Amino acid sequence: MNGFVKFMEMYGINYISTAVIAFIGILIVRNILKLIEKGLLDSSLDRSLISFFVTVFRIILYVGLLFVVMGRLGIPLSGVVSALSAVTLAIGLAVQDIIGGVANGLMLVTSKLFKVDDYVDIGSVSGSVKEIKLLHTVLVTPDNKTVTIPNKTVFSSEITNYSAMKQRRIDMVIGVDYDSDIEKAKKVILNVALKNEAILENPAPMVMVKNLADSEVQILLRVWVNSENYWNVTWYLNENVLKTLNKNNINVPFPQLTLSYRDKGGMEK
Repeated sequence: MNGFVKFMEMYGINYISTAVIAFIGILIVRNILKLIEKGLLDSSLDRSLISFFVTVFRIILYVGLLFVVMGRLGIPLSGVVSALSAVTLAIGLAVQDIIGGVANGLMLVTSKLFKVDDYVDIGSVSGSVKEIKLLHTVLVTPDNKTVTIPNKTVFSSEITNYSAMKQRRIDMVIGVDYDSDIEKAKKVILNVALKNEAILENPAPMVMVKNLADSEVQILLRVWVNSENYWNVTWYLNENVLKTLNKNNINVPFPQLTLSYRDKGGMEK
């Protein structure tokens, strides 16, 4: 009992005050983290980036509070800092791939190459972006498969974002016989485009002769649509241009090859 009394006389007040400081410090840290998270959620930052920043702030604040408590208890901080540095280095070497993935995730979020719901090509994979995480990106393919791609792979791949622009252009090449009335064919093709309300009036649809191929005259139809209407308009044109050309007796030829030879008498056949 005498020892306990002497201990309390020498260290009790310091320990009690340190415990109070630690308790109050924890409450303060929690409130600061809530304010930081609320502020970040009100910003335009991606949620994956917000989660990362909150985690970083949490580690910094709690480590700072730990140093304050240790200082109050008279524990030398130099040795602790050295040990903490060694532990951090060991952990860093062990999880360097994860750290690299996190760095790639941060760059991916901040660079805004694409966002959730964009339709993209990443390497050989095509799909709508479902999630952008710090370590990976999740795509949903048109046939409803979920593909998870490490962000390291995302950054090393060629990325095509079909949703980045509000409008997209559709170029459709239609081949017709050389015997066809070209002006009539152009007018028929243009009328098909003008009947679709999803095709924009500005820029206006264009029809022109693109190329004189081996077995056909290639006519180019060029229209502009809002990005979300791209595939519906493409399918509409593929079906209705062919139907309308056939209805107007304008032939769409298949590839043909003409062979000629000479007989023994030198006559070409």
